[in-house]
Amino acid sequence: MHLVARRAAEFGVEVEGQVRFHLDQAVGRKDSIVKGIHESIHGALERRKEAIDFLRGEARFLNEHEIETGDGRLSFEKAIVATGARRVVPPIPGLDEVEVLTNKTALDLTDLPSSMIIVGGGYVGIEFAQMYGRFGTRVTLLGRNSRLAPTEDPDLAQLLAGYLREEDIEVHTNAPVTSLRKDGHESVASAVVDGEEKEFRAEVVLLAAGRVGNTDRLDLGAAGVAALEKGFVQVDDRLTTSQPNIYAIGDVKGGWMFTHVATYDARIAALNAVKGAGRSVDYRVVPRVIFSDPALAAVGLTETEASEQGYDVAVGSVPVQGARPLAIGDQRGRLKAVVNRADGEILGFHILAPHADDLLHEVVAAMHDHGRIERITKSIHAHPTLSEMVKAAARAAN
Repeated sequence: MHLVARRAAEFGVEVEGQVRFHLDQAVGRKDSIVKGIHESIHGALERRKEAIDFLRGEARFLNEHEIETGDGRLSFEKAIVATGARRVVPPIPGLDEVEVLTNKTALDLTDLPSSMIIVGGGYVGIEFAQMYGRFGTRVTLLGRNSRLAPTEDPDLAQLLAGYLREEDIEVHTNAPVTSLRKDGHESVASAVVDGEEKEFRAEVVLLAAGRVGNTDRLDLGAAGVAALEKGFVQVDDRLTTSQPNIYAIGDVKGGWMFTHVATYDARIAALNAVKGAGRSVDYRVVPRVIFSDPALAAVGLTETEASEQGYDVAVGSVPVQGARPLAIGDQRGRLKAVVNRADGEILGFHILAPHADDLLHEVVAAMHDHGRIERITKSIHAHPTLSEMVKAAARAAN
């Protein structure tokens, strides 16, 4: 919709009349997809009912070998905690006066808000800011850190912020929200911007300011399971908690809170719990993606992190360019390869580009078992493709 509305003529496409968007229809499609995913998961459990007892309810630990299910006690030899995380409610004065959206409820709206304030400059804030901005909502994003996506490469994060501003999204960094209040039909957020208190008004407010572990009702202490700050469960590299027969996986243990990390954890924890496999997790090569346009995808260390860990770093940095970017009409972004100069090991790779989420996985595979940059530089890449840029960044660091 965004491409057609803004750039159709560039591609020889003529659109007569106004391009319209119906949020209720988009949400209906989303709900249908999510329903299918849920039904697929539950169907898989049902098909294995000879091996799996699936119980609905709320559980809490009674001791290291029993839980209360709501329908009585259930004993176990081993347990895996996979209760996930939920959004954090920041201590902002006036928050209880304003009805706020979360990343979940913002996906259930059927009427498009005219304006939106987003509190938080991480991946959730960025994705929702661009999404609703393209739907037609006037968006203001307020991030408390010095830049958007504070854990990612600073240069690429700065570029992405610029692209959002080009789409008329109002982006403020170093802008902690100090209070919220209601004024008629509008919500008002006060934030400190450049040392000055400023007010921002919008129809709705979306909170995208971090998460806490879903453990407050599990009674972990009864089982001897230690919890970290913000309710996350402490685990070792085998995903064992402080109670040797209880494991934890996914978002509930903090760290990288991605579905693909939870899936990775699950196999290791299951093998360790059931078969005593003694497997350890390796989060050195965890892909992470901000699903913006262009997408920001990364794996491994940034240049700064690698240097701080004592590596002599070689960096290959190239802009998005070449035959395929020209053909699709999108040359926004940059790619960076971070390499150990001593032996060529790939320490990190950072991509801000169209389809960066797909381009990254060549690097993820190449980094397996401490792979070297020559795995990419010596391989043949089809032309014309976006993946040629990955090879160009690798060669620039070689």
